[in-house]
Amino acid sequence: MRILPRILAVAGLLYGLFALMRHVEKLQAAGVESNQLVSYYFVILGLVAVTAIIVCVTLLPIVGEFLGSFMFTPNQKIERSPHADALAKLNAGDFEGAVEEYKEVFENDPQDIHAASEVVRIYCDKLGDSESAGAFLAEALAVSDRTPEEAAFLSQRLVDVCWNYQRDAIRARAILIKIAEDMPETREAANALHRLQEIDRALNESEFMARNDSSTPGSPSA
Repeated sequence: MRILPRILAVAGLLYGLFALMRHVEKLQAAGVESNQLVSYYFVILGLVAVTAIIVCVTLLPIVGEFLGSFMFTPNQKIERSPHADALAKLNAGDFEGAVEEYKEVFENDPQDIHAASEVVRIYCDKLGDSESAGAFLAEALAVSDRTPEEAAFLSQRLVDVCWNYQRDAIRARAILIKIAEDMPETREAANALHRLQEIDRALNESEFMARNDSSTPGSPSA
């Protein structure tokens, strides 16, 4: 039964109850003895009981459901994550498919840098293809309307590819220097300079170890 018929049924019962009570009042005013009104009182009590039962059984659950939906919104439709298909393929071990799904997400929403970061991670860590990761980031950085913060993030990911996977210190340093020059006195510039120092320190340590190895005398010949 829908809500409208239930409301109409309750309204009809209330109207009948009101009309019967008015009739009893008129009888009392006319001087009718109380014992003759007993049957009317029983009818009134019966209508009250029936009305209460109908309200409790049919209307209160609807009111409770409405209040619950209003306060806790359990019926609110949950928006599907744009990364859902990519995550499904990633969990299934379909790394190429996951890359394509994340690329599609990034194409539809160029501000979704998480999707771009996942493309790079899967290329490098799962597929061992740092060249494709670098090419993807270079193309993403070519978008003209990207914010400086987004460009800095993608540039840092390109530094990850160049330094951690390709050991291309020259390109990695050039990217970091550009970030620091383009965004002076910002957190992005500070992060770039800090990372530049780390790369320089690693290069100096590698050079020092290489010199020590070359200066170590060989075993004397027999």
